[in-house]
Amino acid sequence: MRGLTFLVTGAAGGLGSLVCRELAGRGGKVIAHDKLPLDDLVPKLGPGARGVVGDLGSLAGVAAFAREVGHVDVLVNNAGVGFGRDQLRRELSRDGFELRFAINYLAPFVLTYVLLDRLRGVVQVASAGQRALDFDDLNFERGYDGIVAYRRSKLAQVMLAFDVAAQQPMPSNALHPGTFLATPMLVESGITPLGTAEEGADAIMYVIARTLEGTSGQFFDQRTIARAEPSAYDIDVRRRLRERTLELVAPFCTLE
Repeated sequence: MRGLTFLVTGAAGGLGSLVCRELAGRGGKVIAHDKLPLDDLVPKLGPGARGVVGDLGSLAGVAAFAREVGHVDVLVNNAGVGFGRDQLRRELSRDGFELRFAINYLAPFVLTYVLLDRLRGVVQVASAGQRALDFDDLNFERGYDGIVAYRRSKLAQVMLAFDVAAQQPMPSNALHPGTFLATPMLVESGITPLGTAEEGADAIMYVIARTLEGTSGQFFDQRTIARAEPSAYDIDVRRRLRERTLELVAPFCTLE
């Protein structure tokens, strides 16, 4: 990893902060991104480290940031929104998309595709908790449930990883970093932790290493290759999601 540049989203705390420190400790150059200031983290990441503040809920902002960020070897889409404390309250991004779908999937989609020609690998930090998509209600306007919204968004993120792996000449993988890890996302949801943030960071570092070695098109449950929700392997479903996503993001940004 020495000398490579890693862009890590959701770096202000939890898994993202730990992964940034691990990458820097192994000689990587880190670009740490979050919606919060990173003044405490970036000075600890060594020479060349940068912090970037931005709202992943603005797809125009995401695309602009990706175009301006410069050289990136590996993209780690780690930022995410959990179930929410009130799981029946539907929240929206700045662009008007259901918040989990926007942050967990649409923003990684835009980042991945704008950076595509520069990358040597992509890692999507997803979840084993996945739920089949409802193509008639991708923005979840009917019968809202935060847990279902989260699981649908994470399946979409896994599909993104598989789709890039199938279509692009570079490795792309997704992973479940661990179940109910002690992270700010879990605390916000009011759930009792079952594991540590360090376990999740270790899993992410493992998959980054495997990605750089050339492993591609896989879903990892921590350090083990596992099976995602069945529809993730359906080429037609992935094509349908990709085409619908391009339609959804088009009013806000271009991916060239």
